[in-house]
Amino acid sequence: MSYSGNSSLSSEVKQRILSTFDQTVELAREGNRQEALLGCDFVLRMDPQFQPAHVLQERLRSGDGPVPVDDLKGGPPAAPDDPFGDVDHLSLDLPDQLPGGDSVSYLQDELQTLLQQRRFQDLLAAAEREQSTIALHPELRRIVGAAQERVEAEPYVLKFLESARQALQAGQAEEAGKLLDKARSLDPDHPGLAALERTRGASVAPAPAFELPSPVSTTMPVSMDFMVGDSESDRRIQELLSEGQTAFDAGDPQSAIDAWSRIFLIDIDHQEASRRIEVARKLKAESERQVEEIFHDGLSRLEAGDAEGARQAFQRVLELQPGYFTAREYLQQLDAGTVPTPPRTTGTREASPAAEPARSIPAGAAAGSQELKEEILVPPEPGEEPAQAPERTAKRRTAARDSGRARRLFLIIGGAVLVLALAGGWFAWQNRDRLFPNSQEEAPLPALSQDPIARAERLHKAGKTPIALRQLQRIPPGNPHYQQAQKLIAAWGGTPAAAPAPPAAPEAPAAPAAVSPEAERRRLLLEAAREAHGQASYLKTLERLEQAGRIAKLEGEDAQLLADTRQKLAPLANQIEYFRQHEWEFILRDLWIKHDNDPGNRDVTQLLVDCNYNLAVRDLQRNDAAKAVTWLEDAVKLQPGDASLRRQYLFAQTYRERPKDLLYKIYVKYLPFR
Repeated sequence: MSYSGNSSLSSEVKQRILSTFDQTVELAREGNRQEALLGCDFVLRMDPQFQPAHVLQERLRSGDGPVPVDDLKGGPPAAPDDPFGDVDHLSLDLPDQLPGGDSVSYLQDELQTLLQQRRFQDLLAAAEREQSTIALHPELRRIVGAAQERVEAEPYVLKFLESARQALQAGQAEEAGKLLDKARSLDPDHPGLAALERTRGASVAPAPAFELPSPVSTTMPVSMDFMVGDSESDRRIQELLSEGQTAFDAGDPQSAIDAWSRIFLIDIDHQEASRRIEVARKLKAESERQVEEIFHDGLSRLEAGDAEGARQAFQRVLELQPGYFTAREYLQQLDAGTVPTPPRTTGTREASPAAEPARSIPAGAAAGSQELKEEILVPPEPGEEPAQAPERTAKRRTAARDSGRARRLFLIIGGAVLVLALAGGWFAWQNRDRLFPNSQEEAPLPALSQDPIARAERLHKAGKTPIALRQLQRIPPGNPHYQQAQKLIAAWGGTPAAAPAPPAAPEAPAAPAAVSPEAERRRLLLEAAREAHGQASYLKTLERLEQAGRIAKLEGEDAQLLADTRQKLAPLANQIEYFRQHEWEFILRDLWIKHDNDPGNRDVTQLLVDCNYNLAVRDLQRNDAAKAVTWLEDAVKLQPGDASLRRQYLFAQTYRERPKDLLYKIYVKYLPFR
């Protein structure tokens, strides 16, 4: 008899359906209605068009007792070598309301095959049809979940693979390896991984992961066709990056800046060089500020008679900046025990031995010089008429006769030369600072006994008011300048010291600390941190507290607030760490999931906005304004009131189709990340 169902099924499936249905008929003949119903359900799941199963199902549901089944048998016999001919191993001893075990195994095999073939859409469509069965079996749910994760991760995997390919083309094999690891963590079986791994393996010639019978040579030339035209530039850029980093690690930020700046001669838009230069500049500026403050603190201690404290201050200055010659001179004076005499640099014209005139001239030299004067037509001194030697030659007598004319000629030429020399000397004197910049260190150091009020006023005029205030606050009450110092402290925004009480002990009373601009800024930062904490904006709270902690150590309630803020941000610790490493795209997926689960979380929203903003800035610096627009659109939707976002969004829209002119390059070159 012909197969009474879907004729498009394979012969193996048809045979399995017929064998299972025969088993179901026997169960119905024996009166096992529940088992027979389960068998019909299993058959219909494999082929909903199999009519004998529909008939048997209706008979089982319509009455009690034995069921007529003789007219339902008669399918084609199983072939002797058919692997499905023997179905004795099948078990229909299953719980109520569940399909047979074979149906689950068959569905699991089908889903696993689709997963291995990466036919994710077909797998999800099958899962939609079998929702009830999949919901009751963890292994089926795992397979469907894996497929859903692969589908969701596909856009991110493709982006990581594209970035890895670009890194390989730029010769950055290590960076490409990191990107491939990220892609592998999302989809370890992605077909694009294998090709890029082979390319990366060829570029870095890695050691084999298993034992080989003989060592593999790594000196063989590797094909780098994909880097033609860029390899020389990239190698030079890498050399300059390494050179600058070596100088930076050695504590010489200026040399590091010089090395990294030369990269712009090769690549004007090199982002890593710009980032490193900015970090080095900030470090250099902060170091110079600290050196200046420590040096003036040493001067104050020296004036107060604290020679040991001044020594430590000047030594600290030289540790931070070995080329600070003024501190070195003061330290040498302290070592020599000549305090309070101010040290003066040696080598000035007044002290130079070369400036001393010769006191005596040997007689022989004098006689020789007289003869030499006449030889080169130099006139004798007034009243010094040389005697003519009897043995003088005729040539010298002729020169003597013409001496009058020679004197006149000499005076004319000598006068012209003297005028030129005087003019040159005057010009050099007027421009000595520009022509001889290193001569500044020859100037004598300021006397240690100078007026502290005058020095404080000079510091104030130079914009160093905090340092000037500290100098004034160290003036003791018994000093003649004390009253004037208190007036200047009050005028420049400090807090004047109160009149000192009579000392009850040998110790001198400590002067109260003035409210400096740093202290005021710290107070404002702490207030802003408390306000942000009250609004559940813990990222802003952490930023403000860390800024305040860099000015002065947090204590008491402020330290407790910092600990509480870090605890609140613990669920976002990984995302924050990756954000600080500029891995913005890597954390976007997790942030969007967290945002969907908790739209009111301000920290998640802020991280999302900042990630999109930074990705847009990066694409703008790569001259891809169209891609930057897509990032900024998402950011503006999340924070429509952010003026900076809207400004960059309008800028990117303007240059999406317009050619990138010089104004564009200048604007985006140093556009900062968040």
